[in-house]
Amino acid sequence: MIDPIQILLFSVVVILTVLIVILGWQLLKTLIEVNKILTKVNGLLEGAASISGKLGTSVKDLTGFAHGLKTVLNFLKVIKGEGKS
Repeated sequence: MIDPIQILLFSVVVILTVLIVILGWQLLKTLIEVNKILTKVNGLLEGAASISGKLGTSVKDLTGFAHGLKTVLNFLKVIKGEGKS
């Protein structure tokens, strides 16, 4: 015959198995949500990197334009200075 200890042990094993399966399922769902969140954050960061790269290129182009304008102004000063002498 089955002892009461064996019944208790069997019931504890079954209950713990069910709890571990439920815990594993919840952990899996949580990890899937974390994956979705990290994918969205990655997309946002790539967009920010793209925008900052374009901004850096724009600043570089603007700096080149400013240097060109400075050169033209210096050239005009030289031409004006030669005309006065």
